[in-house]
Amino acid sequence: MAGQSRRLPKSTNASGGSRANEAQAAVRHNLVQILCGLLLASLSVSAFAQQRPPTPNPHGALEMSCDSCHVSAAWRPIRAVLAFDHNKTSYPLRGSHRRLTCEQCHSKMVFSEVGRNCSDCHADIHLRKFGADCAQCHIVQGWFTSKEQVRNHQNLFPLIGAHAAVECEACHKAVVGGQYRVLPYCSACHLSEYKRTNNPNHLALNFPQTCDSCHSQDSWLGASQQMRFPAQVHRPGGGD
Repeated sequence: MAGQSRRLPKSTNASGGSRANEAQAAVRHNLVQILCGLLLASLSVSAFAQQRPPTPNPHGALEMSCDSCHVSAAWRPIRAVLAFDHNKTSYPLRGSHRRLTCEQCHSKMVFSEVGRNCSDCHADIHLRKFGADCAQCHIVQGWFTSKEQVRNHQNLFPLIGAHAAVECEACHKAVVGGQYRVLPYCSACHLSEYKRTNNPNHLALNFPQTCDSCHSQDSWLGASQQMRFPAQVHRPGGGD
């Protein structure tokens, strides 16, 4: 009995140590499995990310970062002062084009899909009678016209004398509906002056409305002495 009682604690301790070792081994095994699973998952995500194509830029292929125009808080509104310099592109912004917003020219998200010709953005009030190139007559500072650049005007109606000093709109106005065309008669522009003149009274005396019969294109003054007045007015020895 005594010998047996001495051996019981020894047997109990050995059994407890074995169970502890088994538990530790099980924990290590589980940890290894968890770590291996995490490693495999990480490798799978990395491989998937490498295989997935990058998100396309909605503005097309651009050699610039998003923060050149956008802020980190949201896509809109864009920066007040853009880091992007349009003047370094193939279409530098000059004159009135500098005051436009991006959307006024770039109506599509892809910036390269933009009109290349004047008529792509500007309505032609001349109905293409002068071609599609607005720059033949107009400049980028505005819809001003340089008469020296209107090549065909000299063949249609030579701009000499006082006519050379007036702006296009002074002749080409509501009377011709905004369309540039030949005005074959003086009264189309000068009828009001004809009616107001009272020394002599052109309307009462039935003077012809062809101003150049008496006047030069330099001034209303200095009318020709050989003008053909009606017989009852232009009397020998009488006043003109």
